[in-house]
Amino acid sequence: MFTRREALKLLTLGAGVGFVDGRLQDAFEGATAWAQTGRVLDIPIVGFTLGIHVPSIVAMKEILPSLPGYAPAKTTRFASQRVITQTIVSGQGDVGAGDPIITLRAAEAGADVKIIGLVFNSTSLVFVVNGNKIKQLQDLQKPGIVVAVNSKGDFTHVLLVGPLLKRGVDLSKVTVVEIGGSGARTRALLAGRVDAVPVHFDQAYDLAKQGNYPVLLDPAKEYKAWFGEVYFATAEWLKKPENKRAAVDLLKANLMAFRRATKDFAWFADQYRKHSTVQDAAKTPDEIIRPVWDVLCQQVNAWPGAMETFALENFRELIPVYRAAEALEGTVNVDRVVDRTYLEQALKELS
Repeated sequence: MFTRREALKLLTLGAGVGFVDGRLQDAFEGATAWAQTGRVLDIPIVGFTLGIHVPSIVAMKEILPSLPGYAPAKTTRFASQRVITQTIVSGQGDVGAGDPIITLRAAEAGADVKIIGLVFNSTSLVFVVNGNKIKQLQDLQKPGIVVAVNSKGDFTHVLLVGPLLKRGVDLSKVTVVEIGGSGARTRALLAGRVDAVPVHFDQAYDLAKQGNYPVLLDPAKEYKAWFGEVYFATAEWLKKPENKRAAVDLLKANLMAFRRATKDFAWFADQYRKHSTVQDAAKTPDEIIRPVWDVLCQQVNAWPGAMETFALENFRELIPVYRAAEALEGTVNVDRVVDRTYLEQALKELS
């Protein structure tokens, strides 16, 4: 038998218009124009596929093509979440799978974007520290302590801010630097260049083997709701009937994948071996995958079957944290950006 820690060594834990009958028919007719060859949605995504990402990748690559009129999505990987948002805002992609905070910041700056659903729920990141220098979160405000995140103001940064505020930490005293990629942050921690980093569970396990690098914070336990990655598109793109249809179908595919992944371990394990970018994922046995699947389903709630956490009130509650992290100025009208109508239509069609 493998322990949970051994399992984590190899795995990372990783729709804005209401449709009436006539307009829904128009959307179906728009989709049929792609039917002979299958429409290819252009979706920029993050640079890796970990356990928490697997259902959405399967939705894009395998489930969506099972619906009328689609081929597998074209997925282009980017290390920077900012670039994902920029790609969509500039009209170079169809639907983005990226950071909700950066997307809200784009809206605050004037971009007409809509967040329409979840790539996954919550997060599989944890904060690992140099245990010789840091014993508690309050130590992060000490002179000389350096925290590395992917980008200031993105979710890897803001995840930390809420727990710090709860513990009375003076954010102005916390030194934050940017290092893109959890692998690069891991190397910086080991080299002594930084003292605290957000990484995934498998990386946290490996770090613990190399010295006094404990997990100081598990953000998934700190928030009522958290959004690690979301689907978003421009309002202009969504105006076209065939794109409205595509947005609903993409969310339908994700809902189908979420439900299957949560209920069917064997399916998830097979899909993990097929799609994960973790080294040697194809060779990972069930006994390694199962403990992580348990955590993703039961603790993280990574794949809610109705995306029920995707609710305006949950976004509203996070805005003060985003502002405290200086990720947002606070002028964005989240009610105009977060749009559940595509999701509601997808749920209606699946019922």
